[in-house]
This record gives sequence, C-alpha cells and structure tokens, in this order.
Amino acid sequence: MTTEASRVGLHDHERFLRAYPPFSALDSRTLAALVRDLEVMYRPNGAAFDVSGGLFIVRRGELSLNGEEYSEGETVGGGVRTGQARALVDTWLYVMPPEKAAPWLAHPVIQEFLTSALSSRLSQPGQSLDLSSVPVGDVMRPAELATPDMTVQQAAAKMREHRISSLMVKLPGGVFGIITDKDLRNKVLAEGLPPSTLVADVMTAPAKTAPEEQSALSALNFMFRHDIRHLPIVRGAALVGMLGTADLLRLQTQGVGYVVQDLLDAEGVDELILHARKLPEYTANLYRAGQRAEHLSRLASYAYDALYRRTLQLVEAELGPAPGPYAWVLLGSIARREAGLNPDQDHHLVIADEVHRPYFQTFAPRVEEILVQAGLDACQGGVMASRHTFTLEGYVAQMQEWQSIPDPQALLNVTIFFDPRVVAGELDVRAGRDARLSAGQNPSFMAHLTRLAVSHRPPLGFRQRLRTDADHALDLKTQGLAFIIDLARLHALRVGEQSASTFVRLQAPGESLLHPDTRADLLGAYRYLLDLRMELQMAQLSSGQALSTRLPLDHLSGPQEVHLREIYKLIGRVQAVLAPQVGGV
Repeated sequence: MTTEASRVGLHDHERFLRAYPPFSALDSRTLAALVRDLEVMYRPNGAAFDVSGGLFIVRRGELSLNGEEYSEGETVGGGVRTGQARALVDTWLYVMPPEKAAPWLAHPVIQEFLTSALSSRLSQPGQSLDLSSVPVGDVMRPAELATPDMTVQQAAAKMREHRISSLMVKLPGGVFGIITDKDLRNKVLAEGLPPSTLVADVMTAPAKTAPEEQSALSALNFMFRHDIRHLPIVRGAALVGMLGTADLLRLQTQGVGYVVQDLLDAEGVDELILHARKLPEYTANLYRAGQRAEHLSRLASYAYDALYRRTLQLVEAELGPAPGPYAWVLLGSIARREAGLNPDQDHHLVIADEVHRPYFQTFAPRVEEILVQAGLDACQGGVMASRHTFTLEGYVAQMQEWQSIPDPQALLNVTIFFDPRVVAGELDVRAGRDARLSAGQNPSFMAHLTRLAVSHRPPLGFRQRLRTDADHALDLKTQGLAFIIDLARLHALRVGEQSASTFVRLQAPGESLLHPDTRADLLGAYRYLLDLRMELQMAQLSSGQALSTRLPLDHLSGPQEVHLREIYKLIGRVQAVLAPQVGGV
C-alpha cells in the first residue's frame, strides 16, 4: 500500500532527504518538488516486492536486494539497482512511482548518482593543484649564468642582485655546472676560502637536469631523491630555465612548502624539532582551506622526507661520516605518501658491509631519538632501523626467505616490508627490489598472500550494520585503509609495479585478479577514507585530544554512514571473488 508522503506520520521529508546523496545535492526548490511526487510504502518483515520500476528510498527499516542489504537513506531502483527486494524488518520507503519517475531519473544529479561507479559517487571536488599534470616548463623561472672564471664574491653579488639562490655555469661540450648559496656557505665560508676563489673550484658539474615537458611532481620526486634543491630545465641541449623545490611546494600550498625549506635549512637538532612540530597544524590549516587529504598527505610526505634527510645529516655530523654507503628505507604510510596527521616511525636500514654495523648501532638509535622529539612516535611493533639493519646480501636473502616459507609471521612481515621507499643514502638496493617483485611470479606465495588479504573481513555485522568494538568506534586504519592497501599490494606484485603508493599501484596497468573497474572503485573508496581520517583528526586536533584513527560511530553523519557501508560492501565483494580462486574462506 502506498500513500502520499505528506499524508503519513513520517515528517520532515525534505530535511531527511537532504542528509543523503544524491538528494543532498539538490537545491531547495527542486527537492520540494521531488517530495510532492513521492509516496510512502510500508512493507512488513519478510515481505517481497519488486523494485524494477520507479525509485525507492529507505526511510526506516532495512531491505535485501540481490544479496546486499540497504538501510536508512539508501536508494534502490532507478533502472540500475533492480530486482526482487525483501524487507528484513518492518520497513517504510519513499517511492517514486514509474509514471512520475522518468523526469526525475533524467535529472543530472540523480542520474549521475545511480549510474556512476562508486569511485565517482565518493569523489569530492578539491581545490588542490595536481603537480602530476603540470609540466615544469609552465612553472620554471629564468636561469641566470655565471662563468667558470668568475669569483665567488661576484657570484654572490649576482645572486643578491637577482634575488636568487643559484647560478648556472656554461662549460665546454654543451654541459652545465651549478653554484648555489649552499655551496657558498659550505664550500667557501665554512672552509675559510677567500672571496677571490673561482666559481670553477666550488661548483657542482655536471649539473643534473630535467626536460621541460617533465611533470612537476616527477621533478619534485627527482630533486628529493638526489638531495638537490635546484634543477636546471633543458630543451634538448639548451638551458631554458631553473626550478627550485620551494617553487614547486609553494605552487600548491604556502604552509607545507615553508616547513620543508625550514627543515632542510635547520642548523641544528633543536631548530629541526621546532619546525617539524609545526607540520600537523600547517597540514590541518590547508585541509580547512579546502585541500583534499590525498594531496595533503603527498605534500606532507615531502616534509617528512626532509625531516628524515636532515636528521640523518645532523647525526652524521655528530658521529662522523658513515664508514660506507647505506640506504635508509621508509615503510608504512609515509613511504606510501599517504600519512595522516599522526604518522609514526616505520623504517629499516640497509648497509653495504657487516663490518660497518658497529657505527650504525649507534647511528640508528640517535636518529630515532631525534625523530621522536620531532613528533614521530616510535613504531609500537618495533619496525625501526635500530632493530632491522640488514646488509644488502642479507636484505635480498630475507626477501627470498619470506616468499619461500610463507608462514603467518613471514606474511605479516611482507605486509610491512613490501611497501618500501628509500629516503636517503647512496647504497644501491635494486637487488632487494628485484627480489621483492619476484614474489608476483610465485603462485604459491601469491595464493598465501591473497588468502591473508581476504581473511580480514569488513566490519559489517547482522544485516550489514556497522560492527564495532566495545567503544562503539571503527579504526579507519585497520578496518578501512588496510583492506585496500592489501588489495593494491596484490595487484602491484602481479603486474610488477615497484611503487609503494596505493594510488600508483591501483592505477598500474596489467592483468591481475582485480578488474580495472574494481580498482577504480577501490581508488575512490581509498580517497574517501583518507578524507574521513583527516576530518576525524582535525576534530581531535581542535579539541586537544590525542590523535588517533578510531572513529566513534556517533560522529558519522547519515551520508558518511551510507558511504562507509558502500565501501565495506565493495571490499566484501572483492574478497568474495578472490577467496575461491585461492582456496580462501
């Protein structure tokens, strides 16, 4: 039985609908017109009914359709979510009858919601500039030249005149050298050299360069990887401009860019700690200004990279130079460039030779001590360089051992150590990377890893309600982000993608057990969860609470709960597809 919405005891129809997508995106006049065309339908517990024609919105109660369950605020029908539904409890629905539904189903907001993929429905417009889409030629500055026989005093005067911090030096053979303000400080002043010293004696040559069509994001990654702050831009063999790390960071946001530069310039440990402590609040301010969590996490990761690099430099200054090359390898959310406001330390160390271990047994704990003071808590599981220092040979052997004997502890180690990113050091660890990626060609190991990924189920309980612990909260890290990280890791290993980034992994081409449309939906879900985590930690920061990833259910709005259930249903469907293929449950 159906009745006009205005004639039943369920009131505030517009206010109710405005809390849920897609109706939350309609203007007041349009929403009022839609409500006039709605009817209310009651179905008792167990009643079956067809939702193939018209539009159905659950006002109160729950229903099952095609193996999935829908509750308050969720929409079915519309020619998309169709079939025979069944009421799981006494249920009231708003119904748009077929004879009135056609023009509303053609409305762009409603049509987009019903027909778009989950990734589109979860997306929110951001105000952040995507550095991956900007060529460096669009943001470079003119390059100023010096000559090899110019004195450093003349070079410094030219930098001051043009208010720049570097000069290019043209050399025979079509190559260039570079002299920077850092060279003047470290190679001239600190060494007591006279102002008459020639540029040729202190410049760096040949300078590393980048083509003008390279993306700004790729250039920024290149600069951090090689620990340089100035990157000459070339067109073929011709010098066409100059790019600085601060230019790129400030292109997207002022605050984080300044912190990065301050961290790199910190003269001592106390100054470094002072600047690092500003990072969460700066990041939060940018989120308040409309930046999406995905972009902020990426930007913040550059600041954390700078913090690690400068810390390593300062500790080497304390203890003396390292006795041999090493690689400091980040793990976890900072390695993936997906950290929230409270990341902790996750890292390990690879050294060239066992005879160097005594130095690094002092080096690593001192680095970790400074990082704690700077706001990066120690990893609760102890995954830090002081406990995990490998020789390169031992590192490769460990990667291979975890694959050959995939017991529960080995698989747990894989979920930690298979998301690495080298942040500093000169040691070449490509052999370890190759050993890690070879796991994708090991069917037995991949089956074990897939079973692990599908064994942790989304927190949906009876009738697909959100299931929580005694504190009535969900952990967005272990009960949200981690599901998608695990699935992305599986795809990356299958297709040989070496990046630790969940975003890069899910977009990596190649055939795996995850269909491209599924990966697109997982990507949208991951972005949404990052935003939800940022919103939670923003509220904690504002109220003076300790930052965490535990989200009380009563903090969720109606649309957020709907979206979260959609995400968990998606993850559950993906796991259900994967499990039979590897003998999982």
